[in-house]
Amino acid sequence: CMDLFYDTCKDITHYRGRRRAHFHEFMLDVHQRIHQFKRDHPKQDPIPFVALELAHEAQLLCFDEFQVTDIADALILKRLFSLMFHIGVVVVSTSNRPPDALYEGGLNRSLFLPFIDSLKETCDVISMDTTHDYRRDAINVENNQSNSYFLTCNGTTTYNSLQHIFNSGGGNSRNEAIPVIMGREVKVSRANEKCAWFDFKELCHQPLGAADYISIANRFDTIIIDNVPQLGANHYNEARRFVTLIDALYEARTKLVISAQVALENLFVDFQAQLVTSDGDEEIAVEEKKSRDETWVNGEGGSSSSNSTTMVRSKNGENIEWSATGRVGVSLAQLSAVQEVAFSFRRAESRLAEMSGSQWGQ
Repeated sequence: CMDLFYDTCKDITHYRGRRRAHFHEFMLDVHQRIHQFKRDHPKQDPIPFVALELAHEAQLLCFDEFQVTDIADALILKRLFSLMFHIGVVVVSTSNRPPDALYEGGLNRSLFLPFIDSLKETCDVISMDTTHDYRRDAINVENNQSNSYFLTCNGTTTYNSLQHIFNSGGGNSRNEAIPVIMGREVKVSRANEKCAWFDFKELCHQPLGAADYISIANRFDTIIIDNVPQLGANHYNEARRFVTLIDALYEARTKLVISAQVALENLFVDFQAQLVTSDGDEEIAVEEKKSRDETWVNGEGGSSSSNSTTMVRSKNGENIEWSATGRVGVSLAQLSAVQEVAFSFRRAESRLAEMSGSQWGQ
């Protein structure tokens, strides 16, 4: 739908300008503009300047996957969009959450609520609920096989298939450093002209983010990721990075080849995050739900105090204590990001299904 709308507006916005971006990409651009302005004007407020600059470049902004997961973005969005709406910028966005659920459970969310009210007053909210997943239509139903999703248990057969795909990228295997915004770079240990081959740990056990993944997606036509484990609450950080990576590759229409420990339908283990305080004022951040794999998160005690821990109970009854840094406790601020990752699993699985189709990336 977004593709159709954006293409239809081509003639209408010829003189006024239009822009389409994944929300990750847009926020990276906003942060870079803020950084550059503050470097040149350290005592001035960058938000009005950035809003005017964006409005001058495009009067129509189209976003995919509008989401808010941290307080910095929440406060920037509140001011930035209020100014752009006032200037007359038209915003059209897709999101997996209605406005009232944006930044749910986030730190100081009360400061963000006026922006939600502004969104609902300024924008028409249209629910497009459907039970049919059109992305899965790309799967080869006849033999249920994919030329881009392999199982590590097949050993030599899988390795030879990955090697063949890598060699088709052309040129000799080499190391490469890819530029990332704000003067950084990301290292690629195995690359050729059109393809890069990563172990899962290289991409998702390292402190990489959307900017790194977008740079990788824009550089290569094909990305191979080897040794992908089953992802759930016990691999929260890795799952969060992997979902962000999938979003970047999907938006760039980069071909993704995966070698995983489990079948695609079992790759993501659903979980729901819940935080309950027991300091006399009980607070539940989200409604408790049972996932299809009976994996859930239950917290007892206060959030950032010594009265709190957050536990993940797996479907086999094992309890795992964890946080956004790997283990031991979780704050209400972190909980919002955790919920977003759990919520994004089905979207990621759906996108992977589409990306495993033979027509993807062509």
